Amino acid sequence: MDDSTRPQRLGGRGLTPVSPRLVPARYIAAVPWWVISPAIAIACLVLGLRLGWWWLEALAIVPILWCLPGVLLTPRRVRAIGYRAGEEELTLASGLMFRSVTTTPYGRVQSVEIHEGPVERRYGIARLSYSTASDDADGTIPGLPREDAEELKELLTRRGIERMQSL
Repeated sequence: MDDSTRPQRLGGRGLTPVSPRLVPARYIAAVPWWVISPAIAIACLVLGLRLGWWWLEALAIVPILWCLPGVLLTPRRVRAIGYRAGEEELTLASGLMFRSVTTTPYGRVQSVEIHEGPVERRYGIARLSYSTASDDADGTIPGLPREDAEELKELLTRRGIERMQSL
């Protein structure tokens, strides 16, 4: 199936994707879980063998299965995140199975913040968070290059002030 016949993803038209550097950043952030999960699996196996409880040995697969989707789906999940700064509103789309597309008018934006954790700083990316008076319309755009996050913050702030003055 070529791209011309492939159905368009909900909210997928004209979106700016986030940085692909978000993939290794998410892998690095998940390392503690990848260490804890095999440790739990090994503990279940050892206890199951020592106590003779077969169900505890079978339970050892659960922590491994818990981490598997994160390892396999992280690149695809990152590619599913996108945003579009339109003339009147900001659109944010994310999600694979449960797709979410949120459109927030600039005049409703009350605050804009940029967040960087140590892993994000290492990869040169940031998260931009914005809030509105409604809890449902708040949003976070992860994996933006620092410069893009600063530009988008300034754009949201400037257009939000302009739209509020026109109300």
